[in-house]
Amino acid sequence: MRNRLHRAATRLTEARRDLETHPDAVHLQHRLSKAESNHAEIQALYDATPGGQQDLRSAIKSEAGPARSDLERRLAAGDRLRANQIEALSRARNIGEDVRTEGADSNESRADDAGAQGGVLAEVPVDARTAAGAAQGDRAGLDGREDRGSRSPRLLIGGRRVDPLAAHRRPESERADFAARGLSSPTLYELPSSDADLYRTQMLELTRNNRYASSVYVYDEGEYAEMRILVTDDGKAGVALKDDEVVSVFSHAYGAHPNAAPSMLRQATVLGGRRLDCFDTVLPNIYADAGFVPVARLAWNDDYAPDGWDYDTYRRYNNGRPDVVFMAHDRAAVGSLYDRAAGEYVSDYDDGIAAAKAYRTTQTGP
Repeated sequence: MRNRLHRAATRLTEARRDLETHPDAVHLQHRLSKAESNHAEIQALYDATPGGQQDLRSAIKSEAGPARSDLERRLAAGDRLRANQIEALSRARNIGEDVRTEGADSNESRADDAGAQGGVLAEVPVDARTAAGAAQGDRAGLDGREDRGSRSPRLLIGGRRVDPLAAHRRPESERADFAARGLSSPTLYELPSSDADLYRTQMLELTRNNRYASSVYVYDEGEYAEMRILVTDDGKAGVALKDDEVVSVFSHAYGAHPNAAPSMLRQATVLGGRRLDCFDTVLPNIYADAGFVPVARLAWNDDYAPDGWDYDTYRRYNNGRPDVVFMAHDRAAVGSLYDRAAGEYVSDYDDGIAAAKAYRTTQTGP
């Protein structure tokens, strides 16, 4: 954690230096804001560690006035966070023992770990809505609510105590496979509808100061309240299910579970996720690993470009005008590679949705 804090501080220093050199550069202003937010987040986590608390106590002895007050405030906040972390871990262990005693599936009941600590997933939110707009509700699709997972502990996310509805965990064999690939496979906690605002807040936080934010569709709180929303224990990664559609997949670069998207997508399909759509950028490659195959595509239309779309930012993808790719889940395709040539072109967004639904019906069944 100390090394993470040092790297964050270095990035912050570099961002400030570059902005001083070019004070009118908007992208550098955004970079600085992101660096400040990232540093503050990691600093708070470090303050909750034994080493961080010792550093604060030592610094307090040599400070006075406002500086001392700020250090005391950080120490108190670190103490609270550490106490909450210990409590959450204790609850997780106790509940895990209870579930095992009752004979529940050990794949669902064991306490979570941080998974593989490989390279951090690029901080591009995984869910990209299309240039034609969000899909209308599909109430006829597979819901998947028969899989409710195991009981779960109370969590602390964003300073709020959360009581998840259930915990969902991939089988140990699958977790080992992800770890061997340098990927995390954390337990996902299903949030009640009353915590829909928390999920939306995490989505919005990731879109702020993010050059790819224009490709991300963030639903209203009321819409998230009608979905199944799942997050990691730190709330920094998650996935949502809108009936049988996988939406709003996100992963913060500084979260406790880097590279968790492939595992979260696998879990989403177990819970009923059967289709999705995205821009033809890096995203289809991630989805393909979870078994999603391209079944249709819609050519870019400048008239429907998302607000704030920067063609230069996406110039690698068809000169900033990527197709919209409609993908459907196929169990036989899990672990496959994305075929950029696959998928028939359709004339409008609704036809793409229809193609994904039809493939889902014939290939995977209800």
